Amino acid sequence: MKLSVFSECLHAPTPLNLVVVGDNPMVHDLMNAGEQTLRFIVYRQLRNQITQRYFDLLAELERQDLQDVFIDYQREMTVGLLMTELLRHHEERISITDSYFPGKNIRHVNADTQSGMIFTYLVAHNADATLKETACYFGYDKNYFSRLCRRLFNKSFSEQLTFIRIELAKRMLAFSNKRIEQIAAELGYKNNSSFFTAFKREVAITPNDYREQHGYRLAHQHINDN
Repeated sequence: MKLSVFSECLHAPTPLNLVVVGDNPMVHDLMNAGEQTLRFIVYRQLRNQITQRYFDLLAELERQDLQDVFIDYQREMTVGLLMTELLRHHEERISITDSYFPGKNIRHVNADTQSGMIFTYLVAHNADATLKETACYFGYDKNYFSRLCRRLFNKSFSEQLTFIRIELAKRMLAFSNKRIEQIAAELGYKNNSSFFTAFKREVAITPNDYREQHGYRLAHQHINDN
């Protein structure tokens, strides 16, 4: 398996960033949040040919003389073109669960950024988050915040919190050797029975079966890759 990692820091305002932001209000919100706090967006499902060709071109430019102003210009333009491609159908490509949106000022940002900031908070406080405390953190009355969550996620607050807990459970089952009892406790479940019930309701199989199917596959893949 081949893994390529590209990291790019974008600073506002520059002409390039006008290209990068495009009509994506979430990117616009992140770029205007300041440079003191780390924030990032994770894109997934980047298998289309245009995206891959931009990545390949960036890799080739990285192998060239970085002191060459022409190469540096070409690299900036390629990054801009790559971002415009990522912005196409961005709703399908951005993983809110994996992106990182710290902060609490969600009143004047777009719905995608609001979702990301609430997601980030709930992931960090998944074991003990409550509607009242989360609403208070973001400066809202709990009844209004409950309606906001329903509008953003098409789920109730408790349903969204359960979704996040199960997603975290799936990753721990597949990528770690933590005991299921430990996973349940870390995610805020009072006992194994309530965790098993919630997991099976959401995933349709038990945590043990999920680990056997996905954990084994990952281990087997790791052996083959080495």
